[in-house]
Amino acid sequence: MKHQLCPFEEKISEASRSGQWSDELLAHVAACASCEEVTLVASYLSESTAAVMGGRLPDAGRIWFKAQIAAKAEAMERAMRPILWARRFAFGACGAVFVTVLVIGWSSIAGFFANFAGSFAHRNAPASPAQGGLLPLLAAAFFVILLPVVFGLYAAWSED
Repeated sequence: MKHQLCPFEEKISEASRSGQWSDELLAHVAACASCEEVTLVASYLSESTAAVMGGRLPDAGRIWFKAQIAAKAEAMERAMRPILWARRFAFGACGAVFVTVLVIGWSSIAGFFANFAGSFAHRNAPASPAQGGLLPLLAAAFFVILLPVVFGLYAAWSED
């Protein structure tokens, strides 16, 4: 189907861009479907142009540079994802091993603390031979194993 050009289209397009409408043009737009579409499109384009011209666009080189930085950051994040999951798994495994050792050896640990508390109740009683070597061992295990695992788990999960 061939589109018939209305003789008023140019005048209506100009009036839509400038915002100066005559009564004759308004009456014609109400009667002509083709001119009504021209009015709609011209008003949309003038609003879009005003929005773009009102806010100054940055330099194309700057936009390209920022796009390159964003692409590199996204590629780095994709490459680091398996490493982060492996680190989380390692810290989780260390935590599970620590809890397992704690559960399995709970009776001896509880006995140690009972003896330790009992020695404070009886200050004159000599310390048992097991207490002498077990307390530094527990303190060292706490500082060497538990604290890094706790802080490592926190660091691994807080990066998201």
